[in-house]
Amino acid sequence: MEPEITIYDNNFESEDYTDIEGVFISIFDGNRVMGFFNKRGFNLNLSDLPDHDFIHLTFDLYIHDSWEGNASLEGEALDEKDSWVLEIDTARNQTVGDRIYYETTFSNGLCIPSFCYTQSFPDQFPSTNDARKEVAEVTNGRCSWPDTPNGTSIYKMDLVFQHTDRNAVLSFYDKLNGSLCDESWSLDNLSVSLIKKN
Repeated sequence: MEPEITIYDNNFESEDYTDIEGVFISIFDGNRVMGFFNKRGFNLNLSDLPDHDFIHLTFDLYIHDSWEGNASLEGEALDEKDSWVLEIDTARNQTVGDRIYYETTFSNGLCIPSFCYTQSFPDQFPSTNDARKEVAEVTNGRCSWPDTPNGTSIYKMDLVFQHTDRNAVLSFYDKLNGSLCDESWSLDNLSVSLIKKN
C-alpha cells in the first residue's frame, strides 16, 4: 500500500450517494452540496478497508447564517453553544479514551466592539478563538441571511485520526440551538484517504 491512498471522493455533482445514509442534497451557490442540516446530519459507511494506521478527511464545510459559537456572552450557558461534530464508529463499544470524537464551534454572527461571539475552531471545544478564525471564504447566507454577503462562512477542513479497523462509519452532525432557517450547515468536496505508517 502507498503511504496514503484515497478511498472516497465525492463532490456530489454526479448524484452517486452510494454508502451514504441520510442523503439530503441541495443547491448552494450553483453547486450540489450535502445539506443543509440543522439538528441532524449524515453517515458515510466504508467497508473492506486496506491496512492503515490513520484516516484522513478533507472537505468544505459551509456554516450558514447565525451560528453563535461558544455562546459565552453574559447570561448564556456553554450548553447553548452552536457546535459541529464528526464522530467515527459510533456503534462500536468503545471506552471514552478510544472514542474518535471531534467537536468544534463556529461563530458566524455580527461582530462589533463589545459584542462578539467566540468560536472554538480551528481547535476543539471548549477552546476559545475569534469569530471566523481561519475562514477560507465568505459568501451570501442561506435562509435567514440570503442577502448578507458574509452570511455563509466556508472552512477547508483537514482532519486526521488514528484508525486501524477494516470498516468505518463517519458521522457528520450538529448540535445547534436555533431553527433550520436561523442556522444550518452544508458539506461539499468530501475526500477520505488512508495513511499507512512506513
